[in-house]
Amino acid sequence: MNFPIRIAPDAPAHRIAWRDFATAILFAALTLFLTTEANRFPSTYHPDEPSKARQILGGEYNFHHPMLLLTATRGLMALAHVPNDQDAVTIAGRWASALFTAGAVFSLVLVAALFAGSFAGFIAGCLLATNHELFELAHYFKEDPAVLFGLSAFFLALLCYDRAPGKTRALLLGAALGLAISGKYLGAIVAPLAFVLIWLRRDRAPAALATGLCLAGALAIMALANLPVLLNPAGFADGFEREVDFAVLGHKGITRSVPHGVYWKIFLDGTNPAIWVVLIISYAALLLRGRRLTAGEWMAAFFPVGFGLLLSFFPKTHHRYFLPAFGVLLVMAAVGAVTISRFLWKGRPLFGRAGKAWPAVVALVAMLAVQAPVFLAYYNGFRLDGRTAMARYLRANVPPGTTVVQDKRVDLDALRLPYDFRGKLFAADVGTVDDLRAQRIAYVAVAEGDYGRFFEKKLRPTDEGAADYARRRAFYEQLFSQGEKLFECPPGQLQYLQPHLMLYRLPGKP
Repeated sequence: MNFPIRIAPDAPAHRIAWRDFATAILFAALTLFLTTEANRFPSTYHPDEPSKARQILGGEYNFHHPMLLLTATRGLMALAHVPNDQDAVTIAGRWASALFTAGAVFSLVLVAALFAGSFAGFIAGCLLATNHELFELAHYFKEDPAVLFGLSAFFLALLCYDRAPGKTRALLLGAALGLAISGKYLGAIVAPLAFVLIWLRRDRAPAALATGLCLAGALAIMALANLPVLLNPAGFADGFEREVDFAVLGHKGITRSVPHGVYWKIFLDGTNPAIWVVLIISYAALLLRGRRLTAGEWMAAFFPVGFGLLLSFFPKTHHRYFLPAFGVLLVMAAVGAVTISRFLWKGRPLFGRAGKAWPAVVALVAMLAVQAPVFLAYYNGFRLDGRTAMARYLRANVPPGTTVVQDKRVDLDALRLPYDFRGKLFAADVGTVDDLRAQRIAYVAVAEGDYGRFFEKKLRPTDEGAADYARRRAFYEQLFSQGEKLFECPPGQLQYLQPHLMLYRLPGKP
């Protein structure tokens, strides 16, 4: 594959060569190795993983998301002869997430190479493989790595079509679009980019034919990945409607004002000051030389901006939703590092005269120096389990058989302890504090990931959830003011393995 890429007239044309594919394979393999380390923790630690495992085991799907992740997991289970066990299925799903993340790194390394040359691809690989957001989310049986992979493949196909439009590339562009949509419904937001680019390149490839091939590729992949959707359109309609309601109206009776700046903070937390500086240089250079950018480059480079703005209008928020933007932003940081070298060396080529790459090397070292300690903290975090500390306290201080009311995220059930655990989503739903006293229940374990929503100022209840919100908040307020805190596990790097846990004893004899 030889696609002459020119980011600016004074920059050397770059072709995807063997070294670029070798670099992409190297970092994809490294990512897969890192993200499958320590991924065997109990399935119930993550609140969303058990339901996915049950869908596969029971063959009944809720269609809250497209089927790419579950289809891939079923394929892995068949290849590896995974038993029909919830934890085993969940681990297979985590492997699927890790594979999708590795595939995304492969694609994004090539995207960086297309933008600014082979050294940009290498820098992007270093940043992507050691980014804690990509690393953490690849450990969970969730759709976010699937949509990251789909969107990364889409932008790679988009740039390839942009440079050399043709029938095969139109088909591949559609296939990549089908992957993006099959990863998560939100992946459909890039569909207009594909068809706009096809129209803009109509002088080099017939727009009608290219559009038809793109649609055919998308529909073929979507049909392969989403066969249960075709067999149960009514179930799909219900699941899709539910997700739209959550995105527009809020989740679990709680919403927030829109637009909001949550994702600005998520961006800051997921990157670091060195990356910010390089990104500023990268985007400043692109804007100053904007007329020399192709349409595909504009679309890829500024996707994170548009994506972040779109997310800011949804009341349902989470750092994992921003994952695709992180991937492209790290690519643009790699482009910025190379831009610095080209500026300082007046556009001379980096390769062949390796000494002239030193500004980009300095930028890479600076970005990794800040990013690596955070990555190591997350890497070590998957080897620590905050619930085991609370379990040790219970075994040492609370008699077996004692009733313990707990929030869902406490999940001490997963450790098979000899206690009577009660509670589903919130400990508050078992009864009021006075109700628990009347039942001679003395111990309550809570997780900030559950009760914290009732004390966050920017969140508010929906009209339908106002009564439950007030009741639950009153429970936790009374618990914290009247209960005796016996044990606290501070929050760690990973909210699912090291959640903020507290154990309280209610006043009075049990």
